[in-house]
Amino acid sequence: MLSVLLSVSLAVASEGPQRPAGPAPAPPAETAAPVTASAPVSPLVAALQRGDEHYARRGEGGRGAVADPSHIEAAIGEYRRALALDWSSLEARLRLLRAFFFRTGFCGPMDGRAEVALYDEAKRLAEETVALLDTETGRHKARVDGDAGRAVLPAAEVYLWAAVSWGQWAVYHRVSAAWQGAPKRIRDLGQAVLTIDPGAAQAGAYIILGRLHCEAPRIPMMTLWVSRQKGVAYLRQGLARAPDNQAIVFFLADALLSWEPERRDEARALLQRCANAQPRPAFVIEDQHYAQQARERLAALR
Repeated sequence: MLSVLLSVSLAVASEGPQRPAGPAPAPPAETAAPVTASAPVSPLVAALQRGDEHYARRGEGGRGAVADPSHIEAAIGEYRRALALDWSSLEARLRLLRAFFFRTGFCGPMDGRAEVALYDEAKRLAEETVALLDTETGRHKARVDGDAGRAVLPAAEVYLWAAVSWGQWAVYHRVSAAWQGAPKRIRDLGQAVLTIDPGAAQAGAYIILGRLHCEAPRIPMMTLWVSRQKGVAYLRQGLARAPDNQAIVFFLADALLSWEPERRDEARALLQRCANAQPRPAFVIEDQHYAQQARERLAALR
């Protein structure tokens, strides 16, 4: 339901600086830098680093828009190890929530029970993590002081990925999700992200709020605040902030077709833009995923 692209930048280097032929001259002995032992890395940091290395390689071995799950599963294992080393680590929690999203969203079909188990684990982890973070930021529902949130460096992304986890869980537990207040939780977390850092995760909060308003049912006494007009507006704002985020391009087109059919031509142009976009090196699988969805949507329009 709530697909958000990941806020990871991979530096792609080509060739290094050219050197003259032959070995480089050794520095004079009196100016050579002393050899020093590198500082030891804590087990927590080492686990996070290993997880990050696998996460950065999550698209390797993929087949078109479907990722090979081996690297993301290895990343999940390392992030779980990091969390076991420090239960209070927001960095470990953030990375684990983000990895769960990729595993369930971009690696093809899973065994049904295993998939629901991951959604349930992600939702429990999101609840715990938000409770930990709220004690530091003072957040109450959607209200959070921006300065307090920015003082905790991963706060915006933690709230964002918690909202994503709640959203995925809600898709598989529709009735119980409504009674547990999932739509309001997702809304409040998304609004908190906008207060702290609207650009977090490539304007991901605008996708969360846009999709929520466009897809959540309007239930008396529960979700009458849902507004299709607001949903489209959020997606437009997100696209203005992150024009290369292909998830926003696709979801705005989808929202226009559903709720503003008079803008069919604009929606078609957005779908063509998404379908023809060159996948970015850091988001190869994700961009191909939305390109494929855009092509399928275009074919259905004909």
